[in-house]
Amino acid sequence: MGNKVIALVIGVILLTGRAGWCDDKLNIAVSHPWLVLLVSFIGGTEVNVIPVRVWNANGDVVVADRGRVLRELEEGTKAVALDEDDAKEAGLMGTRKNFAVRCLYSPFPLSINALPDPSVMPFVAQRVLTALSEWDAMNYPNYQRRLAEFQARMSSSVLVGQVLKDSTVCDMSGASGVMLQAAGCRVIRPEELERWEKGNFAGLREYLDSNRNQGITTMIDDDTPAVLKRYLSGRSDIYKWERPPLDRDYPTFLQEQYISLWQKIVTKPLPGMNRKR
Repeated sequence: MGNKVIALVIGVILLTGRAGWCDDKLNIAVSHPWLVLLVSFIGGTEVNVIPVRVWNANGDVVVADRGRVLRELEEGTKAVALDEDDAKEAGLMGTRKNFAVRCLYSPFPLSINALPDPSVMPFVAQRVLTALSEWDAMNYPNYQRRLAEFQARMSSSVLVGQVLKDSTVCDMSGASGVMLQAAGCRVIRPEELERWEKGNFAGLREYLDSNRNQGITTMIDDDTPAVLKRYLSGRSDIYKWERPPLDRDYPTFLQEQYISLWQKIVTKPLPGMNRKR
C-alpha cells in the first residue's frame, strides 16, 4: 500500500511538472514586423512574440507603443533581428540595456524590401528555426514541423497566385512587385515612374487612362511615395497591396491578396468611371 502511495505521489509530481513546463512560453523580442510574422508562425504556441517595431496606419515601420514596449523589456531578454543594423535601429543593440540578441545574418545580404518575397521568406524562416532551437532545444521537433508547414503553405499560396499568370499589371509599388513576379504576372514599370514619384505628373493621367482602357490594373503599396499615392487615390483602376496584420497567418494573407488582385483585374472598371485629374 505504501509503495502505491509513493508511486502515485511521484506520478502527480511528474504530471504537474510537465504541465508547468508546457505552460512556459519562450519570450522573444523581435526587431521588425516582417520578422514578427515569421517568428510567430515558426514559434507557434511555444513562443510569446514581443514586437519591438510595428507598422503604423500608413504602413511605416515605427517603434511599438511609442517605445514603451522596448523600455519595459528586462535586461537579458532574448531578441531576434535580421542583422546588427536592424537590431540597432530597433533599439536592441547599442542601448543602456543588454539584450540577448540573435542576429540571423551578418549582414542581411538583401534589401529589407526583399523580405516579403515568397522565394526569400522560407530561407529566413530556416534561420528563425535555428535561433529558436538554440534557446529551446526541447521544442525543436515542433519548430521543425512548423517550418515545414510554413514552406508548404507558402508554396501553396504562390500556386494560388498563378491565377494572375496571364494578367498584365502595372507595378508602381515600392516593394510588392516581387509578389507579382512570384505569381508569374506580366509586370510593367513605366519609364517615367521615377519622375512621377517626385511629384512631376506630366503625362501620368494619359498613361493611366491608356492602361485602364487596355484592362491593365495599376498596383501600389505602402512603400509607394506618398505624393504619388495621393494622386492615385480614388481611381477605380488602382489596386493597393496591403501590409499583413501582425496577428495574421502570413501564407493565408498572401493567398488572399493574390485572389483580391485577381478579382480586381477581372472586374474591369468601365471607361470614363474614374475621377479625372
